[in-house]
Amino acid sequence: MRGKSSLAASLGILLAITTACSSSGNPEPSPTAATGTPAATADGMSKKLEISWVGQGARGKVEDNNKTQQMLEKKFNVKLVNRKIDINNAEQRNLMVASGDLPDYSYTLDDPSKLYRDGVTRSIPKDLIVKYAPKYAALLDSVGTGFKVNQVPGKQGEFFALTGYVDTTVNQFWGQAYRLDWMEKLGIKPKGTVKQLGTANGLERVYYTAEAFTIEEETKMYEAFVNQDPDGNGKKDTYGPVLDYEAPSNTQATLAGAFGIGWGQFQEENGKLVNYAISSNYKDYLKLMADWYKKGIIDPEFTTLNLTKSWEKYATGKYGGAQALHQSAALVPYTHTRPPGNLVLKDPSVKILFAPPPIGPNGKQGAPSNGNGVDGFSYSAVIRKDVSDEKLIRILQMFDYINLDFDGNLLTQFGEDGTDYSWGGTPKKSAVLSKKPDAEREAAGISYYNHVMRPAALTPIWNDEFTLKLFDAFWGVEAGRKTVYANSKYDYFNETKYNELRSKYTAKLKTITDEYMFKAITGELNIDSTWDNYVKNYLSNGGSEITAELDKAPKVADLRNK
Repeated sequence: MRGKSSLAASLGILLAITTACSSSGNPEPSPTAATGTPAATADGMSKKLEISWVGQGARGKVEDNNKTQQMLEKKFNVKLVNRKIDINNAEQRNLMVASGDLPDYSYTLDDPSKLYRDGVTRSIPKDLIVKYAPKYAALLDSVGTGFKVNQVPGKQGEFFALTGYVDTTVNQFWGQAYRLDWMEKLGIKPKGTVKQLGTANGLERVYYTAEAFTIEEETKMYEAFVNQDPDGNGKKDTYGPVLDYEAPSNTQATLAGAFGIGWGQFQEENGKLVNYAISSNYKDYLKLMADWYKKGIIDPEFTTLNLTKSWEKYATGKYGGAQALHQSAALVPYTHTRPPGNLVLKDPSVKILFAPPPIGPNGKQGAPSNGNGVDGFSYSAVIRKDVSDEKLIRILQMFDYINLDFDGNLLTQFGEDGTDYSWGGTPKKSAVLSKKPDAEREAAGISYYNHVMRPAALTPIWNDEFTLKLFDAFWGVEAGRKTVYANSKYDYFNETKYNELRSKYTAKLKTITDEYMFKAITGELNIDSTWDNYVKNYLSNGGSEITAELDKAPKVADLRNK
C-alpha cells in the first residue's frame, strides 16, 4: 500500500522547485562543533533567544516541546513558542493580527504588503538574507525576479516578506476526471492514446490521455450522463461536473479557462484591461453554464454546497466529471478525501479517465497558474514589527536550514526516516511516504515550522511514479506549461497602489460578482438584458478605480522576459 500523505502536501499541490538544494550532512544536528564548543555557539548563536513561530503546517494540533522543536532549539540555541492556530482559517488569522498576537515569524495567506503598510510587520534587509540565509539568497538570485519579489516600495534592498518558491506552479496542474465506466456503458469513446496509470490500490482503474475534449464534446457527454441512466438505478439523478459555491477556482477554473478566463484575474480584451468577471468571455461562459443548468447537467444543489460538501457529494457517485489535480488523479494520499480518489477508493466498479482541461470554442484551454502567474515565487512569511535584527538573523538561519538544506528539510518536513516515513524507491531520489496521519505528524512538529519551498531537484521526493507519469503526459511539459499564463498586467513589484485599492474594494466586488454568477447560472436573471447594468455596478463600486491603477503595471509577458 502507498503511504499516507505528508502534511506539507495539504496545500493541494505536491509540487517541486528549481534551486540547487545541497545537503549539509547528517540530518540530526551535531551536539558539538569540531572544537567541542556547542554547535550554536560555534555558529555565532551563543545568546539564547525566544522566538514565537507559525509555519505553513500549522493546523492547531502542534504540541509544545515536540521532537522537531527540541532539535531546532538545540541546533539554533533558541526557545520556540508554538501557536496552536490553523493557519488556513481566516478568522483565526484575523484574530491573531487584530489582537496584536502575530508571532515573530509567521506564514500567512493574507496580503503581506497590507500587513506591512498597516504597521504589523517589519522589513527584511537583503544584506541579512545574503549573509544568514545563503541557500535562500542563491535561490532568489537564480531567478531574474527573485530579489524583486516583496520589495518595499521606495526602499531598495528591503523586503516586507520572505517568499516561497514552487517550480511547478508554472505548469498546468489541473485536469478533468471523467467517469470512464459511464462512458464505456454509453458508448462514448475517449480521445487520444489512453493508458492505465497503475496496477493496484485503485490505480488500475485510473486511465489518462494527453488529448482533451472540446466544450461541445463535453456538453454531449454530460447530456448523456444526465439522460441515459449511467448508474443503472432507473432514476434521473446523475449530473455532469461537480460544482460548489465557495471556491469556484477549485471546480470551475478549467471550464472557465476554455473561454480564455483566468478565474479571479484580469485580462486584456479588445486592447483594454478588464476583470475576468465583466469580460465578454465570462459572459459567454455564464451562458454556457446557464444552458447546462437548464439541461440538468449542473446539480441544482451546487449553490448550497461548499467545497468540502461538494467533495462529499461527489463520493456518492452522482457526478460524471470533476476538476482535479494531477496528484488527485494519481491518488496521492492527501487527495483521498476529494475527487476522484474519494470515489475510486470507495467503489471498486468506478473507472476514471483523466484528461487535460477542455478546449473552448475559440481554442482556449487551461486554468491559470496557482502561483503569481509570472514565475514560481508564491506564498509569504512575515516578521512581526518589533523583532530585532538579532532575532531576525536567527530566524533567517533557521529558515535556511528548515527549508533549503536538503537534510534539514527532510527532517523538519517529514520527520525521521523509518519512523515517520519511508521511501517509495531509492532513498532521497524517490517519493517520501508518510507513515503517520497528519494530526500526529503536526503534534510532533513535523512540517509545522516549514515554509512552502520545493526545488525542482526534489521533484521525485514530492511526487511518486504515478504523478510523474502524468507530468510526462501533459501536466509537466510545454504543452501544459503554455496554458497557465494570463494575457494580463500584474503589479508584481508593488509599483502602483493596486494592492491598496484591492484591499479596499475586494469584499464589496466579490459580493456583486458572486451574486450575479449564481443568479445567472440558475436562470434567476436574463444575462443579455442585465449584463450592462451588472458591469456598471461593478465599475462604480471600485472596479473602475482598481482597473485603472492596475493598468499602470507591467504586462505579464514583459515580466517573464526580464
